[in-house]
Amino acid sequence: MRRILRLIDSTNEWVGRQMKWLVFALIIIICSEVISRYVFNHPTIQLPVIVTMTGAALYALSCGYIALHHGHVRIDIFYGRLSQRRKAILDVILTLLFFFPVIGLLTYAAGEWMWFAWSSGERSMMTYWYPLLGPVRTAVFAGLVLFILQGVAQFVRDLHLLVRNKPYD
Repeated sequence: MRRILRLIDSTNEWVGRQMKWLVFALIIIICSEVISRYVFNHPTIQLPVIVTMTGAALYALSCGYIALHHGHVRIDIFYGRLSQRRKAILDVILTLLFFFPVIGLLTYAAGEWMWFAWSSGERSMMTYWYPLLGPVRTAVFAGLVLFILQGVAQFVRDLHLLVRNKPYD
């Protein structure tokens, strides 16, 4: 089990670290569009769509990394004062009530949308450029899968803490 949890953690760590390059690409794309639009008075039809798709991929693929480093939103004025055991109790309950159902449904829906996009050759209607949506939908689905896997890993660690009264790792 430890190997599986380490594999999930290392995968999310690696993907999260690779997202810095996507951030650089996004900055270059946005700056190119701004310069093209306002300096040369020649806006493009492709770059706003590419910015949207790149941002969606960046956002989705970063979720697991953020969860690995406990960066998602919590109400720290209450949560920060709790003992490790009480944090684990709260995390287990909230994970079962909210995280697994919501992220599970989002992952399922993203998988359906990804399948539809690839099987039908779906294209974006944002511009008359009509780019394929399969790649960005695949990135969103992959990001949600990594996110839910990281949630499972954390859930296992929290359950272990509750049952054995000591951290798993």
